[in-house]
Amino acid sequence: MKNVGIILAAGSSTRMGGTTKKQYRVLLGHPVLFYSLMAFEQSYVNDIIIVCSEGEEDFVNEQIVEKYGIRKVRSVIAGAKERSGSSFIGVKEAIRLVGSFGVNVLIHDAARPLVTPLLINNIISELEGGQRAVVPAVTPADTIRFEGDEGVVTFEREKVRLIQTPQGFEAGLIRDSYEHLKGIVTDDAEAVMKYDGSVTIKFTEGDRRNFKLTYPTDFELAEYMVKSASGSN
Repeated sequence: MKNVGIILAAGSSTRMGGTTKKQYRVLLGHPVLFYSLMAFEQSYVNDIIIVCSEGEEDFVNEQIVEKYGIRKVRSVIAGAKERSGSSFIGVKEAIRLVGSFGVNVLIHDAARPLVTPLLINNIISELEGGQRAVVPAVTPADTIRFEGDEGVVTFEREKVRLIQTPQGFEAGLIRDSYEHLKGIVTDDAEAVMKYDGSVTIKFTEGDRRNFKLTYPTDFELAEYMVKSASGSN
């Protein structure tokens, strides 16, 4: 089996603020994108595809891939305005490079720089063990309430899942899911759920450190966690 990592780095970072996109902002001396690339480089994935914004391909190749010697990167391509479009472009590129038979893809948001090779490898193990769609998730620590037209509802935390990436799929399944997609989805698993409700979405244990950089304060936490992981003071 072949496993291809697809790293989505085409986001606009509107909620983060600032003039530099968050995937390129410097986090303790390295661009945010570097950390995801290193995790995938050190994992069992065979190849890596980076999907960035149009016009940024040379910058990503020269200033990140070549500068840091990321050897598994096979392609750096322009994505779409929407995340789902970028995912589909990445999946089609993976299939163009290695085919779809016996191929899994793991789609990851570059805005989650604290992903680990262990989490990536756990997802690969699930896929190679026969699962068709694998999603890392954690349960919330906070109470979750939904405010709707009927009033406020409190959810059982044990049954709520906070979804993370990378999300792993059979390449052919996620390609077909996006080919038939109508409307907007918030993650790749939702595209599969809309396409074929009979496919089991296997939840695997995520990592609470694998959070998404969304707001400015998230950067402070990420810096602390990177320092802690490296043993720095």
